[in-house]
Amino acid sequence: MGTSTKSTLWTILTLLAGCVLLVLVMMLGTYWRLKYRSRQAGDVLAAEAWALTTASERVARPSHTDPPLPGTLHEALEPLMPELRSLRADDGMLSSDNTLLQTYEDVQHGRRPLSELPGPYRELFEQDRLLMQRALRASRAEMGGLPKGLRDLDEPDHRGSIELFSSVFGLAALDVWSQLENGQAGAALETCLDGLALSRDVAYGSGTSGARISASGYESLFHPCANALGRATPEGRKQATLALRRIREGLRPLSWALREKSVSFSLDLVGEVLAPEQIEALPEGVRYQVLNPRSSCMEPDRRLIFYFLHDWPKWMEYHRQVAPLMDLPSEQRHARLVALERLSESMWVEGIDVASWGSSYEESAAHVDGQRARVDLLLALALVKAHRAEHGTWPTTLPPLHPEREVLLPTVLKLQPAEGDTLRLVPEATALQELALTATP
Repeated sequence: MGTSTKSTLWTILTLLAGCVLLVLVMMLGTYWRLKYRSRQAGDVLAAEAWALTTASERVARPSHTDPPLPGTLHEALEPLMPELRSLRADDGMLSSDNTLLQTYEDVQHGRRPLSELPGPYRELFEQDRLLMQRALRASRAEMGGLPKGLRDLDEPDHRGSIELFSSVFGLAALDVWSQLENGQAGAALETCLDGLALSRDVAYGSGTSGARISASGYESLFHPCANALGRATPEGRKQATLALRRIREGLRPLSWALREKSVSFSLDLVGEVLAPEQIEALPEGVRYQVLNPRSSCMEPDRRLIFYFLHDWPKWMEYHRQVAPLMDLPSEQRHARLVALERLSESMWVEGIDVASWGSSYEESAAHVDGQRARVDLLLALALVKAHRAEHGTWPTTLPPLHPEREVLLPTVLKLQPAEGDTLRLVPEATALQELALTATP
């Protein structure tokens, strides 16, 4: 081989080696840049986890009773938890029969009389009625805060979940109907207000799942409570007006649930890429979730770590931008959620559907819109009934719902005179008009 040929070959090999080295340096640089961004995201995650965990342990919210019971909701509920878990298990078995479940829900919402309650549900109601009433009374505690294991960022309590409160609210609705049927209007109103207060408290610290359970409690109690208000004494309505205002003021903004979702979502997917010292700095429950993941994003291909290091900060940024949107009016919220879908274009992991996230969060927000509207409608009903009792006529304009304190997204309502000297209370928002109530003389 001639000298010229050897020189050319050496030049080619040198160029190839240089290219390979350059690619390796670029890959290493990209990896360390992603690691640095991931490290920053981990620090943000730890700070957010501490802020949310601390905020959910002792919750300061207005008490709906005077005076409130001393202590926290956690302390009042903790002794009841074993029985409440059993209640949920019993209710779950009954729910597998769709025919029975539909009839039960019809009775719950007042579409059928209490006499048509299916036998198995009646047995459950009679068996656990006192337990349900004790759980409702816990809502009178001075401070909120769920028992450990039920909050989104706790070490999971595998013996039960936030879902157990659905059973409590269903039985509470039956209890209101039963008390009304037996002429116990005052007791029915107390049950109603305690149920609404406990349902409010369920949303604190329990993420988007808790927000949905909280909103569903208001769905269960809405029609029984409206009937209880309709039959209340003037003094009872006056006390209910004060309680409903306090309950409404204490409803938790959904943005907090999205912040908790952002942390728990990150833990599920990329907790294992956190540095050891970052894991050690996390709150106890959050640290448990990192060390005991429900699934690993890196299996079966550990090479995915490169992609997740790139996408994780973007997911957190998405949730950071989405959270405040949850507290906007629906017409503004939807358009901004759609606009955020562009973030998925820069993600590396396949199958991440930001649009489906947005749809899910929009659905949760719609449930919470309904929750706020239901309280405002009940409050409006109490006010127009009080006006009728005092003046003998319905008001031509709605009295102020919240004259002393601002609340998040107050529901705009219209008064519509109807047949038989009745008055319709109708939300202006089309999506909420199915909740309209009728006030009777």
